[in-house]
Amino acid sequence: MRTKTLLTALAALAAGILTSNAQVYSANVVGYASVATPNAGVNYLLTIPFAIGVSNGANEVFGNNLPEFSSILIWHPNTSSYTFSKTDTGSPTGWSDNADSPISPPVLPVGQGFFLNPSDANVTNVFSGAIAVNVGTSNSIPLPNAGVNYLVGCLVPYAGSVTNGNNSGGGPNLNGLPEFSSVLIWNPNTSSYTFSKTDTGSPTGWSDNADSPVAPPTISVGQGLFVSPSDVNAKWTTGL
Repeated sequence: MRTKTLLTALAALAAGILTSNAQVYSANVVGYASVATPNAGVNYLLTIPFAIGVSNGANEVFGNNLPEFSSILIWHPNTSSYTFSKTDTGSPTGWSDNADSPISPPVLPVGQGFFLNPSDANVTNVFSGAIAVNVGTSNSIPLPNAGVNYLVGCLVPYAGSVTNGNNSGGGPNLNGLPEFSSVLIWNPNTSSYTFSKTDTGSPTGWSDNADSPVAPPTISVGQGLFVSPSDVNAKWTTGL
């Protein structure tokens, strides 16, 4: 069975090169995705779609690519708060907190979104690692609590509508969320969100905050998003 076309993400099988249309036919897949963060001092909402290194620590994900004092915000859904960390060559760990105390590099698991604020312009981030999924199945991210904002990301490198995925074709599918669950898509250029919600009364299946029909949300490779389920024990499925 095949994965979703990786689009701008490039992948290679452990035992060979992909076909020209980037269809993957094995579970042993490694690849990379290039994600640009062009402006200094701007918050970009990202996600890492690969298993990298031992722990997916920021030191493994970014290496030495980030400019000094670039910052990362990790969201905690249960407390609606962030943990701040920044690159710091003066720290023995290479990272420090807001008080300039050394801390461990933040961990960036597959499926979790985070904000990156580069301290310099024209930073291109190349994420390289394994696609940690089960071919031909749906992989899911649990969203257990109603009304809680979860900062998530697609489990595979994917760009397109968040409703297009299926078991055999790959990609994410948010159609199974409870009615009136909401999604927030961050725009780094305007520092604002676009709100949409699942709505079976809309011809598109989605509506905006004024209950007008809108197209389903779309994401790019490596882009995170907020999802708030309207009922308990929801999940976001991603096919491969």
